[in-house]
Amino acid sequence: MLKEKITKEHKKQIRILDRVTEKAVRKVEKEGRGKQRNYIDEWFRYIELVNQGLKKYLN
Repeated sequence: MLKEKITKEHKKQIRILDRVTEKAVRKVEKEGRGKQRNYIDEWFRYIELVNQGLKKYLN
């Protein structure tokens, strides 16, 4: 029973991470349309968006 609970909790966390990261990727790509690519800026923007998304679940 304990193992089953841990597995469900892990799956929930993975779903949350997938949702937040996919949303961040889409937003970074959308913001970068029509501009010259700057991978470092995009990376830090991605990190910022993921951080904001995960704060909802941590608090």
